[in-house]
Amino acid sequence: MYSKIKLTKRQSEVFNFLCDFYEKKKTSPTYREIADHFGFKSAKAAADHIRALEKKGFIYRHGRRSRGIEIVFPSEQTSSNTISVPILGDIPAGSPEQKIEYQSRRIAIDASLIKSPKHHHFFALKVKGDSMINRGIHDGDWIIADADVVPCENQVVVALIDGENTLKTLAKKKKQIYLKAENPDCEDWVPVNELIIQGTACAIIRPM
Repeated sequence: MYSKIKLTKRQSEVFNFLCDFYEKKKTSPTYREIADHFGFKSAKAAADHIRALEKKGFIYRHGRRSRGIEIVFPSEQTSSNTISVPILGDIPAGSPEQKIEYQSRRIAIDASLIKSPKHHHFFALKVKGDSMINRGIHDGDWIIADADVVPCENQVVVALIDGENTLKTLAKKKKQIYLKAENPDCEDWVPVNELIIQGTACAIIRPM
């Protein structure tokens, strides 16, 4: 799934455990927790497997932090045909919600899906809600956004409106900039104090 680099059976098991652990607890396990899960005699055995995974590019260790294991994609996936994009959580396509929090995860996408230059800063968000269905964006879709593009009217944007995040179409009426919902059952959003465009949607990924 992550690379053509070969892992041993045990390394694959450890890596899958890291992914499952993070999915459930939103943090990485300690060496002792890894050792206990697999029945290793010492935390050192767990550390050896982690070092091997890091060497092969599947994870990154942050210094001496006890929960400093970050799951990453190997460098092979940042080839000329692939872009590795950080996942920044969920984005409500409905009512605005709290600020996006960085989750230390990444997703690899085919560079041909993105028209923007590869050196731009991209991020991925999972869509929650149905306010953008008339633009073909549905609950559960993944949006890839470009943080370096200057947004234009009628583009889909990731926006921070009065301190809260949402996904909407950037619109203008009588010189008033606002966020337009693409569902007649949902409200448009007009900023009271502040509207910051954090990124412009440039691709949609839909799970089958």
